Amino acid sequence: MRRFLSLLAILFFLGMAFSQDYKSYFQGYYALGDSLTAGYQDGGLVDFYQKNSIPALIARSAGVEDFALPLISPPGIPPLLQLFVSPSGNVYVAPVSDKYGVPENLYYRGIYNNLAVPGADTNDMLNTVSDGGFHDIILRGLGTQLQLGIAAKPKLITLWIGNNDVLGAVLRGRVIEGVTITPVKEFRANITAIVGALRSYTQAKIVMINLPRADLIPFTTYIKPYIEVQGHKVYLIGPRGPLSDRDKVLLTAQEFLSQGYGIPRQLGGNGQPLPDEVILDAHEQAVIGGRIAQFNTVIAQVASHFDIPVLDINELMEKASSEGIVVGGVKLTTRYLTGGIFSLDGVHPSTLGYALVANEIIKLMNEEFNWEIPLIDVSQFLWSSPRTSSGGKAGRFAVKSMIRALSRR
Repeated sequence: MRRFLSLLAILFFLGMAFSQDYKSYFQGYYALGDSLTAGYQDGGLVDFYQKNSIPALIARSAGVEDFALPLISPPGIPPLLQLFVSPSGNVYVAPVSDKYGVPENLYYRGIYNNLAVPGADTNDMLNTVSDGGFHDIILRGLGTQLQLGIAAKPKLITLWIGNNDVLGAVLRGRVIEGVTITPVKEFRANITAIVGALRSYTQAKIVMINLPRADLIPFTTYIKPYIEVQGHKVYLIGPRGPLSDRDKVLLTAQEFLSQGYGIPRQLGGNGQPLPDEVILDAHEQAVIGGRIAQFNTVIAQVASHFDIPVLDINELMEKASSEGIVVGGVKLTTRYLTGGIFSLDGVHPSTLGYALVANEIIKLMNEEFNWEIPLIDVSQFLWSSPRTSSGGKAGRFAVKSMIRALSRR
């Protein structure tokens, strides 16, 4: 009996040691990516959101206490968007300030654990050191994002890159090959080079995330192409005449609509068309959707070649869009302002949305690596955003600063 109990004790402690093995990997955890990994939301990057970025949430859940971040002081870069209520009761979105935040720990001596750069695409990860913006704040002239990720001698890497290889076409409302959207051949070469270098020059475990569908984000779904009058649709006016159900009106159209553009004269508008930059027609949507599918195929193929697990983010997105996700008795959806998953810029998740993604990554890590990382209590973020203020601010609906920050090509 004593031998049996001793054997049980040994097996118990061995099991505990094995389940806690993830902690040694998290001592060398580094995140590579773009704004979705950086913690960008409400149109800007700021410390209290960075501390709840996907990598920071995962690291905290794994027990890491010193996860280094390139923190930016409030009101953020660019200044965060906020909901405002005017004296007349109208609700609108505008920057909370006309001043910018500043880096808080620019002289940190090590390499930040979260190296993700808002606006970065696959080419940037390979080649960009300085751009006069976020690259300088996060990479600090020390090398490319990929070079720093390798130099850090990581034990664990999360890699989520490629969103900006197609997002430029969405934000700008124009599909221009090689300008707002990356050719598939170039994307394949970039992803292969990135993952190949990480495999060749590190011993890290790697987890990849693929690209979400652009047609499900509020930036493309919030504004309908028509105004409903007594049960009938009166279509907005686009650059080529009345829009149809197949057209998407981007969130940036709000500024023009507030001035009467796109609205027929009989409904109180000025009868002038909305500009092409705020409309995605059926052809543009097909190109963007097809390109995202092609990019995800490339990611799956490269990941399979290097034996790397991939989180299919679209399973979560599609569930949130079609049926919603219930957290703490509250149904969350992808609806703008009221859904809870997306922030005020309509492109980036809220802290709540980031926490949902972080949990999916944790589940994948636990499954693939046989770890037991605790899941995040998502309900703690239920009432974190959007933020509302009363009073007036200059400039109606404002997301142009975000577009300038994220679309440099």
